[in-house]
Amino acid sequence: MPGFEFFDQREIDAVADVIGRKMVHRYSFNDCRDGIYRVEEFENAVAEMVGSRFCLAVSSGTAALYVGLKAMGIEPGDRIITSPFTFIATVEAMAECGAVPVFADVDESLNMDPRSVESLIDDRTKAVMPVHMFGSAADMDPIAKICSAHGLKLLEDSCQAMGATYKGRYVGTIGAWGSYSLDPYKLLTVGEGGLVVTDDEELYRTMEYSHDHGHVHDKSIDRGAERKSGLGMNFRMSEIQGAIGLVQVDKMLGAVKALRENKAKVLKSVGDVPGLVRRSFADQDGEIATQLVYILPDGESAKRFQAASAEAGVGCGILSGNTWHYARHWDSLRDWAERSRARGVDAPEYLPEDMAITEGILSRAVVYGIRVTASDESLETMAKAIKAGAAAAL
Repeated sequence: MPGFEFFDQREIDAVADVIGRKMVHRYSFNDCRDGIYRVEEFENAVAEMVGSRFCLAVSSGTAALYVGLKAMGIEPGDRIITSPFTFIATVEAMAECGAVPVFADVDESLNMDPRSVESLIDDRTKAVMPVHMFGSAADMDPIAKICSAHGLKLLEDSCQAMGATYKGRYVGTIGAWGSYSLDPYKLLTVGEGGLVVTDDEELYRTMEYSHDHGHVHDKSIDRGAERKSGLGMNFRMSEIQGAIGLVQVDKMLGAVKALRENKAKVLKSVGDVPGLVRRSFADQDGEIATQLVYILPDGESAKRFQAASAEAGVGCGILSGNTWHYARHWDSLRDWAERSRARGVDAPEYLPEDMAITEGILSRAVVYGIRVTASDESLETMAKAIKAGAAAAL
């Protein structure tokens, strides 16, 4: 899956060009860079690809989430409903703003269950942020309807699913803003980086200024003479990352096509196995096929499946044990909540038992990663391992 799988001479040449011109800052040196701004070109290419009016490149997916939240005015005590199955950066960005994450349940799509959202809304709720997990969109229409009915902002953490679509629209472009991650594990990677996309010009300008110390960017004057919009932080992307991204975005759709073809080969080889059920999809045609997930009848059958698959030569994970992406495991979040409550903030305890519905799904979900560069032989081995797992579990 990772985008570095298909790094080639084009990325090398792009980086060498930036180094050769000695123009590594995305702004600055306007009078001697011959009008070449690689980060800006990368932003424009992404905006064109996903159909968004504006795109801002930042230093990480975490920064993208934080910049988006700050720009829309999230304040201490605000509550944001999100998913307990996500990367911890989702809640870290909220906590850094002083906001309180509130967990909905997931359904068998592994994404936010729209049916669990409305009961969590109170007068402190400001936004709902579904997370498009493992390359597949959350069911956005019912979530958008809930947000509209309650006057809430709809946001998208699309860091796990850049390139996926929902009913013809790229994830990240449906809410007020959407974030993407470009870290080493993502389909499009620049090493470390992130993107925020939006159609709201005022929101975009706020993000643009605040991600660079409040600079109101003006290529006609020296950077030191630019006025300030206010205080900000430094989440800039460098020209080296922008140059890599510009090459990678040109490969993106081809990589998605390859992933879909590889997954289709596995599924064809596995065939129709009675009782073997894949995760559900809000839009199956729009997934980018980075993972293949099966939902087993119960946790014990998932463990039997996992053991038999490993014995057949290909390991798979059980998602309830995923410490990186499941809030049940995050002692650091519970510690933050305890400190917050000591300061008078009404934060949940985030107890494992409060995630029982999500646990009931993730404990019986097994996952395989799909690689862009996988050989037909390795895909056939994966298919045989899946059939061995099913035989042992069902």
